Amino acid sequence: MATLTLAVFHSLNMRLAEQFEWFADWCVGTSSLYEQIARGVADDPELLALAEEIPPKRGTANILFAAVHWHLLGGADHPLAEYYPTTSDDPKSGNPLPAFQDFCAEYETDLRPLLRNRRTQTNAVRRCTALFPAFSHVSRTVGGDPLALVELGPSGGLNLCWNQYAYDYGDAGTFGTSECTLDSEIKGDKMPPVSDDFPAVISRVGIDLNPLSVRDEADVRWLRALIWPEHADRHRLLQQAADVAERNPPDLRQGDAIEELPNVLAEIPDDVPVCVFDTQMRYQLPDPAQNRLRAHIESAAQERPLHWLSGHKAADRWDNAFTLDWFDGEGYESLVAYEQHGRWIRWLR
Repeated sequence: MATLTLAVFHSLNMRLAEQFEWFADWCVGTSSLYEQIARGVADDPELLALAEEIPPKRGTANILFAAVHWHLLGGADHPLAEYYPTTSDDPKSGNPLPAFQDFCAEYETDLRPLLRNRRTQTNAVRRCTALFPAFSHVSRTVGGDPLALVELGPSGGLNLCWNQYAYDYGDAGTFGTSECTLDSEIKGDKMPPVSDDFPAVISRVGIDLNPLSVRDEADVRWLRALIWPEHADRHRLLQQAADVAERNPPDLRQGDAIEELPNVLAEIPDDVPVCVFDTQMRYQLPDPAQNRLRAHIESAAQERPLHWLSGHKAADRWDNAFTLDWFDGEGYESLVAYEQHGRWIRWLR
């Protein structure tokens, strides 16, 4: 029995090590800090054992690194902070692994609750640069009637606040005014349907297993902790968007997005057009759950005006890209492609 237990332990460690090696490869060119640490974790049995605290299918490397980052952002006094651009004005460039190992050993008790209970819940607010034209298209389709928005997997709900931001599309123009301006490049020769006349919105509801509050410092810090330390522009935009959303936060409901969707739709008057949306949630669901969601959407569309915008991995057409697929109540069409963090969009219709 002891031999079997030891074999299982080694098997788990090997799988975790592979996850961290994969994560390190993903970091190449965008986060030297996390690339170095991830390769070190893959070879460290004690760090892999700590990572086993994270429940499966939550993004193990993301959770471990975010848990450490969360404490550093909260002011944890440790030499590791000297390596992070988010906690040092002049970050060290050497090997951060020894400091990371020491930090995890010293703060192990504080890290465990985050590892066990937190989830990978990013709010890549620049994805709103793809949502804006998509909502504009839906609005035109329904004759400009105010939309009831329902987001599946909203995390902190910042994308539900898309009409409170301004948009800078470079040569294509800037639209709206806000202390939070989201910039993106328009690729291709088709101009997306954007203007200063933002679509009217009558309500905003999000459904999430573990919604995060923009009025809770710990939750906002968790959103920041999930952003890789070198991504200064994403940190800046997230904080600006959180400040905007804090003044008029969306209605976030806790629950399974698929199972709770019919209840939320039932609260919306039948004559109000609904736009259900998600950015990068659907592709993470297993096939049976995707099929249930699609069935819910298509059934509801038989009873009321309903549209669905859903982020889907764009196969091999563009690197790190997704498309917002549009369900108009009858069929499906790809509306807009976007780089996973919204750095560029391409209108497809």
